[in-house]
Amino acid sequence: MKLHRKLTTLLLTIITLMLSAQEYDKGRYTKVLNQLKLSSTQIHNELYTEKKMPNAENSFIIVVPVLQGKLEVDGFSVKNTILITDNEGIIKNKYIDPTEFGSDAIMLQSFTIDTGLYNLNSNVRAFGIIAEYYGSSRPNPYSSSNLSLFYPDGKTLKKVLDGYNLKTFSGEWDTNCSGEFEGDTSVIIVDQAKTNGFANLKIKTESTKTISKELNGECSEDIKSKISYKTLKFNKSTYK
Repeated sequence: MKLHRKLTTLLLTIITLMLSAQEYDKGRYTKVLNQLKLSSTQIHNELYTEKKMPNAENSFIIVVPVLQGKLEVDGFSVKNTILITDNEGIIKNKYIDPTEFGSDAIMLQSFTIDTGLYNLNSNVRAFGIIAEYYGSSRPNPYSSSNLSLFYPDGKTLKKVLDGYNLKTFSGEWDTNCSGEFEGDTSVIIVDQAKTNGFANLKIKTESTKTISKELNGECSEDIKSKISYKTLKFNKSTYK
């Protein structure tokens, strides 16, 4: 069944994320923390991540999740320092994101750097950071992905999209068959039309509702979906 495959995939993703930390270069990591005057105990090391910039030589995007308080078994919160460094880890751009990311019953599992073709105008190519969340309840599965967009500006970065929800899946079921589930999956299309010098962002969203029930010993699913569109425009500081 499609629904059971989706739930199995979700569970396997959660387990994989829980068992594996992000890969990064240890030399760059040490150099970065030294410049930020931080110790490894002040960082959520499993969420620390980096990725080479495809459109700039000798440049890496790095997300440094700084703990806000202690790293507890039942929860924590972080604020990200976002950097662009050279290959050695020397900081070229630095941005302290004011957004606080919390993790409790809904677990913050990863930050993913998205270097897609976010060409906002002829001079600006943005990159994304996606915060991935997963719920730990099997009867009430939940996951979400939220995207923020940034671009280099002088020695810092500009955030032009703040935590836009790209994907959500939630539901309630008896862990056997019967239940109801809803999901939204969005794709961002960079439009040719511009507002205030920046390309409009067209959002295509597929919304799905699934009702699953047992009929004559078989698990039957009724799936309904629809497509919707919206446009985000640049208001001289951020996309709205």
